[in-house]
Amino acid sequence: MKKGVKIMIGLVVVGLAAGGLYAKFGIKKTVEEEDVRPAVTAQQPQMGDITLYTNVIGTIEPSETVSVAPKMSGEVLEVLFEAGQYVEAGQPLCRIDSDALTALRIQVDSAQVAMNDANNSLQRMQALFAGGTISQQAFEQAQSAATGARLQYEAAKNQYDLQVKYTTVTAPISGVIESRGIDPHDMISPATAVCVISAKDQIMVKFSVPERVMKNLQTGMPVSLDKYGTEYDGSITEIASIVDSGSGLYQVKASIANGESLTTGSRVKVNVMKDKVENVLKIPLGAVSYDEGNPFVYTYKDGKANRIDIDSGIYDTEEMEVKSGLSTDDQVIVTWSNELTDGVEVLFVDESQEAETEAAAGEESEAAGESAAE
Repeated sequence: MKKGVKIMIGLVVVGLAAGGLYAKFGIKKTVEEEDVRPAVTAQQPQMGDITLYTNVIGTIEPSETVSVAPKMSGEVLEVLFEAGQYVEAGQPLCRIDSDALTALRIQVDSAQVAMNDANNSLQRMQALFAGGTISQQAFEQAQSAATGARLQYEAAKNQYDLQVKYTTVTAPISGVIESRGIDPHDMISPATAVCVISAKDQIMVKFSVPERVMKNLQTGMPVSLDKYGTEYDGSITEIASIVDSGSGLYQVKASIANGESLTTGSRVKVNVMKDKVENVLKIPLGAVSYDEGNPFVYTYKDGKANRIDIDSGIYDTEEMEVKSGLSTDDQVIVTWSNELTDGVEVLFVDESQEAETEAAAGEESEAAGESAAE
């Protein structure tokens, strides 16, 4: 037999033998069939609170602002302050020269002369009365005249002293002078605004909100402010009970704990609570789908996904309130897949077990590395 024919026969024999071994022992396929079920993870609904916030624009203002005016007319002799300066209550702001002082000084001097004359006359009348020269009625008249003259002098002196005091205008409160309204040699009157002082011991922010937000606000409730990336903390101090007829909004004021650097009249962004629900059933927002605007979720049970329609409440960027349709015992599917339908079989993946397995594998790998190093 030729050599080529022998080789061919050998290959056939080997092939038949291999086929017999496969048939006899059932050698496994090298590629297993893939599981086509969609893999899902699930979470149980939790009880808790959901708080919603809204941003509004507020205006910074001091807790107290006073427009300072003189109590008398006259010429400004000296101005003792500058805009932006901090002043203490009672600190002099300006001095005034008034013609009224001259007239009052004349009245005081005249009243003093009249009082001295009345006192001298009373002394003479007292000596005459003691000697029996004049009647008691005449003596009493001299006493009344002296008393009247003294009262007139005291009144004129008090008025003069008060006007002298008014020639120096002082700060009624401690604070920062926001504006200056006078210069030396100006003629001013009680209608003139010398300056405006703002108290800086407490900075306030004023903002307006619609009724739906106002109903959820309370005094003492915290708010946060943002100005060019810097955040400030505050708390609500006033909530208007009457709506502004022009804007239809309610005015709210809040005190700022650390707002010394904020300038009066500047605008800031205020983050204030809009709505809040407490101790409600809530689920991850990403688990919710919609069918013609109606929310629903898929739950996992007995290896299948089940569609459950829910009645939803408020929601934020992470969680949604569920009013009905679910309980804390349900397993809500939180992984989205376009293969999810009602009743479809799914592959449940327990994330907690996967995490434990990965952690154990990491520990074994670390231990093996240490052993090899030894």
